Amino acid sequence: MSQSMVNFRMDTELKKDVEKVCADMGLSLTTAFTIYAKKLSRERRIPFEVTGEIPREEAFQIFMDGVNGFTDDFFAEGREKELSTDREKL
Repeated sequence: MSQSMVNFRMDTELKKDVEKVCADMGLSLTTAFTIYAKKLSRERRIPFEVTGEIPREEAFQIFMDGVNGFTDDFFAEGREKELSTDREKL
């Protein structure tokens, strides 16, 4: 099988970090990217989820909305007293 050279640019610190992670796993950077390329070729998709970063405020609100249905008005309405009373019953 013939081989081709592939060149691309990345942040220097990122490259150093990735090389260290690869070395810790007993791999070279070339081997790691070859594994990635083979999986991409075989599956015809990026082999991991690619998402955008959620802004901090939005992430916090999602968290607050999801924690047992609690929202910012939970404490303002005095509902925390209901919660403590429910816990005492347990």
